[in-house]
Amino acid sequence: MRLRDRILNFEHWISSDFKLEKPKIFQRELLKLFSEDKNAFFYYRNWLYTLLLNKEEQKSLEEFKKILDLRIGTSKHNNLIKHYSGNEHSEIFSQKRLNTFEIALEMTNSNLNHNTCFLYQQYYEIEILLCVFFSFLELNINEKIEIELANFKDRNGNLKKGVLINNIKSKLENYQLIYNLFETAFNSKIRNTIGHNNYKIINDKIVSLDGKISASNQEVFKSIYSLQTLNNFLLNYFSSKSICNKNLNNSGILGVAFDYDEDLPVLLVCQLSCFYDFGKFDWADKIFFTINNNQLETNIGFQSSMIGTFSKDLENSWFKLLSNNKKLKIYMLSIVPRNNEPEFINLDVGEFVIVEEREPIELEFEIKKTHQ
Repeated sequence: MRLRDRILNFEHWISSDFKLEKPKIFQRELLKLFSEDKNAFFYYRNWLYTLLLNKEEQKSLEEFKKILDLRIGTSKHNNLIKHYSGNEHSEIFSQKRLNTFEIALEMTNSNLNHNTCFLYQQYYEIEILLCVFFSFLELNINEKIEIELANFKDRNGNLKKGVLINNIKSKLENYQLIYNLFETAFNSKIRNTIGHNNYKIINDKIVSLDGKISASNQEVFKSIYSLQTLNNFLLNYFSSKSICNKNLNNSGILGVAFDYDEDLPVLLVCQLSCFYDFGKFDWADKIFFTINNNQLETNIGFQSSMIGTFSKDLENSWFKLLSNNKKLKIYMLSIVPRNNEPEFINLDVGEFVIVEEREPIELEFEIKKTHQ
């Protein structure tokens, strides 16, 4: 099963408040992180989303962040982040988030129907995306905070979305990737028909009631997909701002392996790359191996010990050689979840690919034997 499908299985399960049956196949390391450190779990879950993007989408996400972070570090930028992170609309926005990748799959083989049009209407009604774009662009250009958007509301206080959309588009012209995504998302033909409930479906096309405007199946799905992509970018951005990533450099250890280097025993430690990239790992002063009958517990100073089987082969080979040494050589490996790569390693929580390896370090060790 592909990485995307494994992640989606997990997302569907938790979005049901665990009411759905636990999926047989999903990214099991997510549950491990959740049980060890909630900050590590949310940080990794947010990072996983970026693995599902193609190269063009990854570039678009970077440009999206560039727009919103142009004034980063200023008090006004901090105030905007605080406002929109705590805004009640953020919860509404989060609840309406649907999955872009499922829509992408449907784009080529689904017929247009009223449910599809209703989905567009749902996304079109999410105002938080437009408000955030306008506020941050206003800060970038005029260096002022604007969150009320009074000039874009009618007498009843309702947001005049069409006027606001056109205003935002004019300010995105220097950001070509996001401009194109925004223009596709808020396709004027579609928002003037579906967005205003002024359409009918004829021959797999939406047609305005007066017959003057029409849009194809592909145009509608691309518009929905682009809307979802922008909303997911926004959710990813604000999630990253709300997650505490301090002291996560020791997180994401998923397993250890007992290997050899020129006939000397070495320990391989596998760490998820998003935590590996934080930099130096805070090693303990000593490695502890605790043997209890046929169970081996390895503790190198991270959140939880690694527990595995202590086999006779491991005892008579690796540990026998280790007993002749005063220190143990350790290699830290950076790993990512496997997608379709032909070369991979198997850990207790799934299949992973090694992407980088640090220079080894040597630490003292202690072997304890206990019996129940």
